Parts: sequence; structure tokens; C-alpha cells
Amino acid sequence: MQTAFWAAAAAAAILWPARLAGPLDGAPLDQPSEVLIIGLLLPWLVITHRRFLSRRLPRAAIVGLLLWKAVTAVTLAQDGWCVQFVTPEPLYRDMGVVPHTWDVRADWRRASPACSAVMVRAYPSLEQFPVWFYNLPPANLDVAEPSDRPPEVRLGMTVTGFLDVRQPGRLRVSSGRDVQVRTRVDASDRTVDAGASGVSIGPGLHHVTIEGELSGSDWSLAPSWNDRDVWSAATATIAAPSRVDRWVRPWGRFVPATLVAGLALAWLVAVAGAIRHTGAMVLAVCASAFMAAVAWAATGGGLRWAPLLLFVPAAFTLPRRLRNLTGAKVLIGGPWLAFFAVACAAQAGVVTFYSAGDDWWMFQRFAYRIFMQGYWLEGGQPTFWFQPLYRWIAGGLHMLFGDSSAGELIWDAFCVLSGALFAFATARTFAGFRWGVVAAATTLAVFTLGPAWYLFGRGLSELSSAGFIYAAALFALRGRGGHAPFILLAGVCAVLAFYTRMNNLIMVFALVGFALPIRQAVSGAFRPSVWIARASRPVVAGILGSLAMGLWLFAARTYYYTGIPNMLHGTQAGTLSVWRTTAEGLTPLQAATGSLLMVLSMNDPPHFDIRAIPVMAGVAAGLLGMVGVPPFRRLPLNVTVLCLAGLAGALVARGTAYPGRFSVQLIPAAVALLVCAAALVAGSLRTHREQPPR
Repeated sequence: MQTAFWAAAAAAAILWPARLAGPLDGAPLDQPSEVLIIGLLLPWLVITHRRFLSRRLPRAAIVGLLLWKAVTAVTLAQDGWCVQFVTPEPLYRDMGVVPHTWDVRADWRRASPACSAVMVRAYPSLEQFPVWFYNLPPANLDVAEPSDRPPEVRLGMTVTGFLDVRQPGRLRVSSGRDVQVRTRVDASDRTVDAGASGVSIGPGLHHVTIEGELSGSDWSLAPSWNDRDVWSAATATIAAPSRVDRWVRPWGRFVPATLVAGLALAWLVAVAGAIRHTGAMVLAVCASAFMAAVAWAATGGGLRWAPLLLFVPAAFTLPRRLRNLTGAKVLIGGPWLAFFAVACAAQAGVVTFYSAGDDWWMFQRFAYRIFMQGYWLEGGQPTFWFQPLYRWIAGGLHMLFGDSSAGELIWDAFCVLSGALFAFATARTFAGFRWGVVAAATTLAVFTLGPAWYLFGRGLSELSSAGFIYAAALFALRGRGGHAPFILLAGVCAVLAFYTRMNNLIMVFALVGFALPIRQAVSGAFRPSVWIARASRPVVAGILGSLAMGLWLFAARTYYYTGIPNMLHGTQAGTLSVWRTTAEGLTPLQAATGSLLMVLSMNDPPHFDIRAIPVMAGVAAGLLGMVGVPPFRRLPLNVTVLCLAGLAGALVARGTAYPGRFSVQLIPAAVALLVCAAALVAGSLRTHREQPPR
């Protein structure tokens, strides 16, 4: 619990927006360095070597960073200028003409913000303006049209703030062809065009107002002082700076960066010290560099083959202390995340415009309604026609990463890594380290090479639910020794997996099987006395108790808004049910068969796809094990049940339109079964060859 406390304290200290803008200054993470170090590297370090937080040095750095940000929050003026946007009419329901942006430094808690965003850098292009709110139209909840977004809109803009300079000079405001701005300095009633020659200003403190109107798509806005970026050449703040400000600013903006970068570097050194194996470190660094280089240089489908490199660790002999989950996090998890680092960095500080009318567009609109309009419990809908939890996840990621979708890409990468680590852990326990590496690498390759590739960073719920499911399984396995925190985490992740994707309820209940050891064979599935005797009762109670509470809370919320105590009320459960004759005339049997084939083939309409062979083969191995066919009857019972439960959801409801989307929860369990089955077959063949002839 102490480690969890210090991890939470570190997150609060690092993400707390600093008063002084600079590198690694906290949320929003809108610079490439922040996305890579804070958004990607530090979470990986937490899951790889969390014991580092038990040392005095990191705890001192965390406390120091918290104190620094707390003191500066009450003594210094906020860096940057206040940007207020005004639209000709409200863009969304219950909204005025002044929209919010995903900037935690601005007035995101006010219904009508005085500051839509805080400007601490130039905006070189339309996508770098904080205009995410154009993902919201129209206010009547209809599907958005091209006329609802640039270049067919007009937008008012006012930028205000203080400029403190020591020497006389010229303030210039350069703008794009479609950005018409006028600048006012101090109390003058006269606005001037500061774009061409600039405005002459004497030394001292000045109040600056930039009024503008934006249209078309050629947008840029770049204030400068004596032809240098205004935020590096002068002091530009929202409120008037004090004497303390003037003393602290030359060096104070580097304090958070020094502490955060130092913490990350010391943590990396601690990881290297824990590994204590030069070959493993060289392999991890080279693989990470190669994966990042492929992501940078490859185009089209070429980059999707890069995860095949992750099979390489299986060819090396590593010391026993590295043939475990920690070794997999370094040798597989590190390169996997490096693969996404390039794309994440490129998205930093860039607005993502979502295609209108799709599920991901609706999740974004609901996220705005939750975080910016304060509908924390309602979440955009009294009943969840769209899957529930992901809208809260999307909003939380935007609060951390701003207008871009870099956070959603990082989140999806970690969720898929959760499934790969599950496949590694089960195959490694069952057959050894090399088989575990094969299972993890195969899982990641199926995700990148298969039809579900487009889901990464898209903004849908399936990868999130799968990530929670496999995290819950890993926590449950750790909790078998009676560790209450891991049991609690397993239960919480199980509930969140259901909240994120309600179709996975059967699979979520199957997590109870991880109260059993991995080596419990599926041959004992129909002998309750066997698995009841070996099950960890605390894990069973923790997961079932958490699910009972989670389901009750879900039903209570539905009752609160509708008066109907049915948690499925208002969802698509009835519309998508396979147990009815469809409008096309398909019988329930035909609909159920089509739904199963869609999940197994990872395509809609279902058809054979060579990329789905690992999923189909894993399911087939599990079925052979359930009916007692040797050697498959020795497969792990809990992994088999989880895999078949993941498929069972297709017998309840059938999704449509998104290839691979409804198969992602099945991939890690099916691949783990396939690799375990391959190990069994290989072992049987080896035994057969070694037997002397009669």
C-alpha cells in the first residue's frame, strides 16, 4: 500500500500544472518530451520496477516537487496569455457561445469560461490551435456536417495578458491569411495592426489585448518580442507579475524539469541495476531503438511487421532472475511502447478531429459533457445506449494530454501490453520462459497485423475492456498468496472491464478461475472437488464480491435516472441480441452462428483470414481440452475457461461494422492456449522420439 501511495503522490506532483511554463511542466502534456517521459516512460517504470518508490531519493524528489508547485501556485502569476474563443452560436447542448478546451490551466470548471485556454506557445497551424470543441457540433445531437468545422466556420478570439519587459522593443503578432487580428496595448482605445511592423513598447509592465476573427483554414498566431518568441524573450503572464516572479522566473521554470528528469533517470538506473545483465540490457535497448526507427521510417503496412522482432528474446539464454514477468516487461514491454513513442510524440499538442457520426465521436462528446459541463454521474446519457465507462476514460486522458489523442494511443498500447503480459505469464508458468516470450510476441503481432490494428488510438472501448480483464487476471494470480491489495485490484479491474464493455460480462465472471493455479489442468473441469480444493477462497470472494457490488451500483444508477431497476434498460442488449429473428430474416441459430464466426475470423462479414489462425487455433485447442482429447486435456483450466467465455459473448449479442473490434478480448487468451498446446504437442513428440524401440 505504501508503494501505491507514493505512486499516486508522484502522479499528483508530476501532473500538477506548473505556474511557470517549461519542459515537463505538468498537464496538459502537450510537448513531445512530456508525452514521452511523463505519459509513456514513467508509467512503464512504475509497472516494471515499482519498488524504486520505496527508496528515500525518489520520495524526496516527489515531496520536493509537490512543495515547489504548491508554493508557486500561491505566489507566482500563471505563465501565458488568456485565450477566449466565441462561436456565432452554441456548438453543443447546455452550452453557451464560449467553449472550453481541454486545458486544465484554464477555466474548465466554469460554465462560461473567461479563458478557454492558456496560450504559452505560438500556434503555427490550425491543428495546433486549441479548437478541439469543433468535435462537438451540432447542438441538436444530429450528425455533424462539413459546415460545422473549419474551413466553413467563423470564430471570434480574444487574447489578453501582461507583458513585462526590461528594454524598449517591438511587439509583433504574426498571423495566417485567414486570421484577422488587431492589437491593443495598455489602456489605449486604439487597436493597431501589429503583424507587419509591430508595436513599439517601452520598458515596464503592459497589458496586451489581441482581438481576432478566424475563418477558412490558413490559421497561425505567433506573438514575438524583438523578433523572438514572446515567452522566451520576455515575461508574458495572465496576471501582473510580482517582484518574486521577476526573481524566480529566470531559473524557476527548470525546477520541475530537473526533478522529473532526474527521477526518471534514477529510475532507469535502478531498472538496469535490478537486471544486472549486460546482454539483456543491450537486447532491450537495441530492440527499442529498432522498433522506434521502424515506426519513424516505415510507411503503410510495413511498420505493422515490427513486433515480429519481439520473438528474438526467446533465442537467448537469460539468468533465472530475468525469466519472469519483470524480464518480459523490459524485453517485450519496453520495445513495444517504443514502437508507439514516435506516433505519440507527433500528436503532442495537435488537435485530433474525429469523423462525425461514429461511436468514437459520441464518446468524445460524452467526455466533454462529463468533465467540462459537470455531468459526472449522468455521463451524457441517462441509460447507456453506448458502452458506459470509456467516455470517462477518454475525458480523463484529455485532461492529462489536452486536445490531442496521444493519451488514447498510449492508453491502448498499455492495454494491449496487459494482454501480452498475461499470455507471457500463463505460458511461462505452464511451459517455460521461451514459450512465454512466444506467447507475448504472438499476441502483439496478432494485434498489429490483424484487422484490429486500426483500433489503436481510435477512441473505442474494446481495447480498454480487454486491458482491464487481463490486468485483473494477473492481479488475481498474484493475490492467490493472500495479498489483499492484489485481490482488491483484481476485483476493481473486473468491474471496470464490465463497465467499459458490457458484452464482456461472461468473460469477467470467468476471472474467478484465476483463483486456481495455472497448472490446474482442464481435465479437472468437471470434477468440482478438485478445483474447489485448490481455489484461493479470498480471490473468489474478492472478485465475486466486487462484481456483485459493481452490478448493484450500475443498476442503482439506472434506477436513479429511469425508475426501472434493470441495468440493461436503455442499452443495445435487446437490439443486438442474437436470440431473435433479424430484420433480414435470419433465425436465432443463424444469427448466433454468424456472430461466432465473426469473432473467430476477426472479420465482418465473417470470412477466412489467415491472420485469425492463432485465435481460431487457440479456441480449437481449448475445446479439445474440454472434451478430454490428449494432450490438450492438460491445458490450464482457468485460461481455457476465460478463452471460451470470451467467445461466449458472441452468443448473447452481435456487433457490426467494425472488423476485429469484437475479437480483441479473445486474442491474448486464445494465443496463450495455442502456445501452451504447442508446448504440449512438442513435448509429446520429443517424448515419443526419445522412447527406445520395442
